[in-house]
Amino acid sequence: MNKWDLKNLRPIDLFLVISLFITGMFLLGNVFTKGALFEKCVLSSSFLFSDYFYHIAGSSDTDIMYSYGDPYSFPPFAYFLYSLLWSMNPYKDSESILNWQNYRNADNAMVVFVAYNMLLMMMMLYCIHQHFHNWSIKYTILLPTALLLSYPFLCTSVQRGNVVILVAIMLTLAWLWIDSENKWKQELALLFIAFSAGFKLYPALTGILYIKRKDWKRAARLFLYGIIVTFVPFLFFGGFHGMQSLIHTLTDFATGIDSQKTNTVCGFAKWFGEKIGMTASVSDQFGIIINYLFFAASIFFFFLSQKKWQEALFLSGILVSFIPSNWEYTLVYYLPVLLLFMKEHDKAFAENNAKANILVIFHAVSFALIFSVDFFMLYYRYGLISGIFMVTYLMIAVNMILILSEKCRSRSLISLP
Repeated sequence: MNKWDLKNLRPIDLFLVISLFITGMFLLGNVFTKGALFEKCVLSSSFLFSDYFYHIAGSSDTDIMYSYGDPYSFPPFAYFLYSLLWSMNPYKDSESILNWQNYRNADNAMVVFVAYNMLLMMMMLYCIHQHFHNWSIKYTILLPTALLLSYPFLCTSVQRGNVVILVAIMLTLAWLWIDSENKWKQELALLFIAFSAGFKLYPALTGILYIKRKDWKRAARLFLYGIIVTFVPFLFFGGFHGMQSLIHTLTDFATGIDSQKTNTVCGFAKWFGEKIGMTASVSDQFGIIINYLFFAASIFFFFLSQKKWQEALFLSGILVSFIPSNWEYTLVYYLPVLLLFMKEHDKAFAENNAKANILVIFHAVSFALIFSVDFFMLYYRYGLISGIFMVTYLMIAVNMILILSEKCRSRSLISLP
């Protein structure tokens, strides 16, 4: 084995050291504070696993489910999975499907939930192996541990039981297999994007990659898969009335802007507007404008970028921070960005390229701050959530600047005699 030194250090090593150190300090600090750190960093226990059991409850009466509006905001395709999980431990509350806590406490419902999450972790291990084809402890133990114990997983998406983990894994495999030489994997990439849209709708945006590459045949197949996945399941879950109710629910989600939700660009912009003295109505409009500018800029730089991980960064940024109703657990959508970046930089740091090394270090540290329980953000002036998402905004902004500088440099070189 080679001697451990900077010549052999890889970005993933730096990521793991920082991520696991921060999370380790969090766990140690939590012992000394008698659980206070955990309580501050993890979402409220009042809604423990609620995003899973609300949909399990809805699956017990899918004919009327959509008429309740929020929280039944998933397309009907998602309820094929939830109905299957519900059928393993069938329970129907005598009063209302909104009594999700009763479904959580019913018989062996938690056993099914734990088994479901174990399967998700196995899928994540498979996903990591597909990227690195390495069974060493770094990829089978350390990296999965860093991810599982991170804020996007442990403190938010696992705590809520939200399906974003499954969607993130499918999108991660789709990003990887889009360029596979294996025809089956190429087709699975299309299906995974369509399935992701069948759970959350907006991941359909990932399909724009085929438009960028002018791969019209696969774009057409993806469109067909998307139509089937989105609309055909309504035949089994709510029919036309269910479709109308879902559209109404999603429209309500997309309109309100909360200045406390700095995990969204519009919320962050509204918060900033209020800080500098804007009225409520003006800060609302300011938030909307900044949000759509962010969307347009992300799409623009997506088309300009030449690196796959950067393409994933700009589209994932939209999935995470564009929708006003998004919660913090959408951070897991940066999983494909992380793995693609580490895969594309799966080699030692360049010996004689300080600028390239600084950029790689910046991104490795940024990913480590996102995928850890960086409790020290509690002492950031504007709070834990604002601190974590500032890292994502900074990383997106830096890559936009890098792409612009590369384009300007290449044009200046072309113009030279």
